[in-house]
Amino acid sequence: MAMDALVIGSGVIGLAVARGLARRGLSVEVLTRDRPGSGASSASAGMLEVHFPAPVPPELSALCRPSRAMYGDFARALLEESGVDIELDCEGTLTLATDAGELTAMREQASAISGSRLLMHPPLWTIMEPLLSPALTGALFLPDDHHVNPRRVCEALLISCERAGVKITRGVTAVSYLVSDGRVTGVKTDTGIFQAGLTVNAAGAWAGTISGLPAPLPVRPVRGQILSLRPRAPLRFVLHGPSVYAVPRRDGSILLGATVEEAGYDETATAGGIAGLLNEGIRLVPSLKDAALEEVRVGLRPGTPDTFPILGESGLPGLLLASGPFRKGVLLAPVVAEAISALATGGAPPVPLDAYSPRRFGGS
Repeated sequence: MAMDALVIGSGVIGLAVARGLARRGLSVEVLTRDRPGSGASSASAGMLEVHFPAPVPPELSALCRPSRAMYGDFARALLEESGVDIELDCEGTLTLATDAGELTAMREQASAISGSRLLMHPPLWTIMEPLLSPALTGALFLPDDHHVNPRRVCEALLISCERAGVKITRGVTAVSYLVSDGRVTGVKTDTGIFQAGLTVNAAGAWAGTISGLPAPLPVRPVRGQILSLRPRAPLRFVLHGPSVYAVPRRDGSILLGATVEEAGYDETATAGGIAGLLNEGIRLVPSLKDAALEEVRVGLRPGTPDTFPILGESGLPGLLLASGPFRKGVLLAPVVAEAISALATGGAPPVPLDAYSPRRFGGS
């Protein structure tokens, strides 16, 4: 029996969209190549940051802000539905400057961000985060930029989806859209045909590989390497340096990331990538030189030419797009799920989606 909706992809965006559709009464099937949540979502740090990497264009900020504001209710609902705590942490973020030029840029950033606080003297930031290097030139405190554990988010979403009746079909790769009389009616995969009244492309870095559109979606893989460290003393805040970030976890570990590499679909962890992260991390937090290296994660982020996601109407009836969130997939999951679910059921999305339409790249 054909489903009301097919969702291609089981990362945090795909699972959030599937949950949203099911909550609106649709029968939903998720098609996934691998274990749900095992791709770029599992290699994410889970930062809910509107202002990184600065400067964030207003069009993207307009999407990020409402999604971040949804996270409190999102976390509570997932806990109720799944029993899984996604570890929403609201301590805030410290953005760090290491030289005079970075400090000048930080001053400009501070003037544009409501609620931020510029820290100019080492005692101010070392009181907040004693492990920081006193050689830094300044810090900017962003109290509203939070973080979650993305693996726990995916776990909670998967349980919520399954309890809502969503069917998860593993081990399939979407090859092409099925199009009949100008309408998408499902997908052809490497294992067979799946049909539905609505198809949602949330295939992450593989979103552009599905054929059948007048022009392929301009989504490409961008490799990110990230490390899990076990320090002797934990961090309190998310830390952002010029080329590295550190994110604390409740269990006392720290995620150190992340590289941004044009490496195609190569998911290899490299010595150079690991060394670069460690060197930059130790420069900000000298005591990390004694931390145990627990895990190396590699994910392929879905990038677009302008770093904006591709959301909403595809130009073909029966196909909606939830692609290309790049480094903000975890942050954007609630608002994307709401937007796609609203469009699927004839409603209005919570934010305008014109800036994220595939039409901005030209063509039909």
